[in-house]
Amino acid sequence: MEKKMMVGSTVFTFDKDCGEYVGKLQVWGRTTDVFLDTEHAEGDEVDKIVSEKISWIAHNKEKIVKAFMEENDYFVDVVNDMIACGDFKADGPISADDFMNALFVHNVTIWVKGADTDFALDLDAEPDYLLGHLAYMEIDSQYHVECGGLNG
Repeated sequence: MEKKMMVGSTVFTFDKDCGEYVGKLQVWGRTTDVFLDTEHAEGDEVDKIVSEKISWIAHNKEKIVKAFMEENDYFVDVVNDMIACGDFKADGPISADDFMNALFVHNVTIWVKGADTDFALDLDAEPDYLLGHLAYMEIDSQYHVECGGLNG
């Protein structure tokens, strides 16, 4: 029998391959995979903490995107260079706002540890302004956000 838990009205199922519970929640208007590491969780805290972290992400899109852009604003120039030479299909050059508006949360991982719960998310873009990569954003228990690099 599969191990399951409820977070709000969402079922999370334990995935033996990754060792975490996996479910889908709405983040920035999209259905998003959410991974929960509950190894250090106590009692009924999972529901409360997960809801708090997802709510924080929902209300802090600007802060998350700004942290990404501080180190990676060069992507706008890279994409525009690719558009100019025909390597990226677009109607014309993009602006920083176009780039930032294309970003969305691909997935979220939450390491539930009471007050020390930290989490991370992967940003993606549509159109694919990240050129096949995901941006790994780390958020600590004090809600400091930094870009941990690109993967993929």
